[in-house]
Amino acid sequence: MHVTDSRRQQRRPRNAVECLFASAGIPFRTAVACVLCLVVCETAAAAPKKVGRALVTFYWVIDERSPEYRGDASAVLRDPGGRVIARTHKQFKLDLVRQGSGWLRDGRTVIYIKKVGDESRFRISTAKYGLGSTGCRLIPYRTIAVDPQFVRLGTRISIPQLKGARLPDGTIHDGMFIAADRGHFRGAHVDLFVGAGSAAARPFIRKGYGSRSRVTIYAAGRTSRCRP
Repeated sequence: MHVTDSRRQQRRPRNAVECLFASAGIPFRTAVACVLCLVVCETAAAAPKKVGRALVTFYWVIDERSPEYRGDASAVLRDPGGRVIARTHKQFKLDLVRQGSGWLRDGRTVIYIKKVGDESRFRISTAKYGLGSTGCRLIPYRTIAVDPQFVRLGTRISIPQLKGARLPDGTIHDGMFIAADRGHFRGAHVDLFVGAGSAAARPFIRKGYGSRSRVTIYAAGRTSRCRP
C-alpha cells in the first residue's frame, strides 16, 4: 500500500519546463516560487530613487562638412600612437575635444581619447556616433554624460520632466536614459547626447527644458546593458 501511494504522488511532468526541473530534482512549485521571488526583488531594487536637482546641457556629434569647418586644414588629428588620422580645420579639432565625437569628410567617425603630453589624441570608431567612456555606443536621446561622483556610470536614469517629448522619428520619449559617458564637469550636471548637431536638442527645448535648465534626477537601478 505504501508503494502504491508514492506512485500516485509522483505524477509525470506535463510540459518541457516541468520536465527540466524534475530532471534536476527540483520540485516545480518550489522553482516557480524562487523565480517569482527574484522578479519581485529585482523590481523592488530598480524602483526609482531621487538623486536630486541637476543642470541640463546637450552634446552632439560634429560634422566636418559643416560650413564653419571650411578653409585651411592646418590641424592634425593623431591616434594615441602618434599616427596621423587626418588633417582638418583647427576649429573642428577644438570642437571634437569638447563634443567627443565627429564625422570626417570621408565619412569616418573619429572620437577623442585623451591627452598625450600637450596634444589631444583621437581614434577612428566603427560606431556611427562614437563611444562613451564606458565603451557603450552613444545613443541619441538615451545616453547621458555625468560626473561619476554624482551618478554612477551604468545607472538607469529617469527624468520625469523630459517624459513626453516628441522625437524626430515621431515616437514619444519615456524619460529614461543611461549614464554611459563621463562628463568634463563636476557635480549635479547631466549632459544629454542628442545625435547630430545642436538642432537635435529641439525635442527637449520644446518641452521647456533648454540648455542650462534644471531637472530632477532619479536613479532607477543599474544595468550592464548600453540602453536604459
